[in-house]
Amino acid sequence: MRPLRFRSDWRTLAFTYWPAGAVLGGSLLYVLVQLLVWPGDTTYAIPDIVGEGTVVLALLAAVFVVQRVPVRRLYRPLMGGLTVFYLFALTDFLDEFVQLPAVFALLFENGAEAVGTVLLVVGIYRWTAARQEREHELQSRSDQLEVLNRLLRNDIRNDTMVIRGWASVLQRETGPDADERLGRIVSVANGIIDLTETTEEFTDVLTTAETVDLERRSLAPTIEGEVEKLRARYEDARVDVDGTLPQVDVVAHSMLPAVFRNLLTNAVEHNDAPTPTVRISAERVDDTVRVHVADNGPGIPDERKDAIFTRAEPAHGGSGFGLYLVKTLVAEFGGDVRVADADTGGAVFTVVLRVASSGRLPDIDQMDVRSPR
Repeated sequence: MRPLRFRSDWRTLAFTYWPAGAVLGGSLLYVLVQLLVWPGDTTYAIPDIVGEGTVVLALLAAVFVVQRVPVRRLYRPLMGGLTVFYLFALTDFLDEFVQLPAVFALLFENGAEAVGTVLLVVGIYRWTAARQEREHELQSRSDQLEVLNRLLRNDIRNDTMVIRGWASVLQRETGPDADERLGRIVSVANGIIDLTETTEEFTDVLTTAETVDLERRSLAPTIEGEVEKLRARYEDARVDVDGTLPQVDVVAHSMLPAVFRNLLTNAVEHNDAPTPTVRISAERVDDTVRVHVADNGPGIPDERKDAIFTRAEPAHGGSGFGLYLVKTLVAEFGGDVRVADADTGGAVFTVVLRVASSGRLPDIDQMDVRSPR
């Protein structure tokens, strides 16, 4: 009864809305037959007509809404109950204009009201039960994510940090022959640690029971803090801040550092240059601020620039969670993130955030989001 796929033509609309359309078409025929068969009633009561007519229209609108419910065991009793109740309301409305036989009125008013009540009670009960099942399922998934979070945080990350520590010690103590091999161990260990931290942040977002309130967050200290962390972790990388970062507050929440942490880490981890270089710049444009994170890596092909922010598309051969997390968080802040080709030959990610003292964020599609020159 629900469409399997979307096609923008009249056949899709007819297939999608045919239950409600059938109710509407049957109603017109129902009204026409009564007006032609039974004599008219000249005693009109305007308040009754207005009140009963409003109920008829409200129930008809509810039919159009409920027919979109995808679960049949919920859809059928709800649709049936609303339809029968609508028949009761329509008959009750028409008896203001025509003199209905007593048996007809008893069947289509009192009888329809009783049947509709039973069907709606069944539908509402099933709806409530399905909602409880869904809440239980979501809670179960949340618990599983918490277990995964603890596993990554306490076991895998801790063990990997031990491996990285001893490999770094051996790298300093051994000769040049083993230096490259140990460097690869350190690089892989760093990748695993970054993955565990990203997954931890991602599960924190998924398992948050309530929407986190947006607040004023200082932009420049946040970026500078993440830059210092990146320099401490990747000593062979070069991280430059071009110019002065705008001293503004942006609309965000406590996860704002994760946005820049993942962009900076992504720029270094997937960089094949002899000296990975990351260049950060930012400027305020009207009521927004734009932060550019450019690298000298391999870049991103045009056909993948939109796909890298999805869960199913890994970026630069990585897990894909980091950029998906960036996109999700920035969207929560009311901003946007884009990727383009950088002057340095790699990629440049541009994050657009609202300044905290500003009003509505302008249309991102109308913004000139380009790589810094």
